[in-house]
Amino acid sequence: MRNVKSKKLLRALIKLGFEVKAQSGTHVILRGFRDGVKRTFPVPIHHQIIPIGTFKSILKQAGVTEEELKEFL
Repeated sequence: MRNVKSKKLLRALIKLGFEVKAQSGTHVILRGFRDGVKRTFPVPIHHQIIPIGTFKSILKQAGVTEEELKEFL
């Protein structure tokens, strides 16, 4: 996936069951359970389009595959 905007990614992760725990400057901290594991990770909102490496890191921390995410984007 390419050219994913940060706010669109944030909305998709919320639809997947994560909730906003806090916001620290230009990062939103999300928290939720995935596969029985509690996961907490930041999503930057200072970029319009999230760099591909950052995008993949967010998905890894969230325990979400690109295929699962495509349903909500």
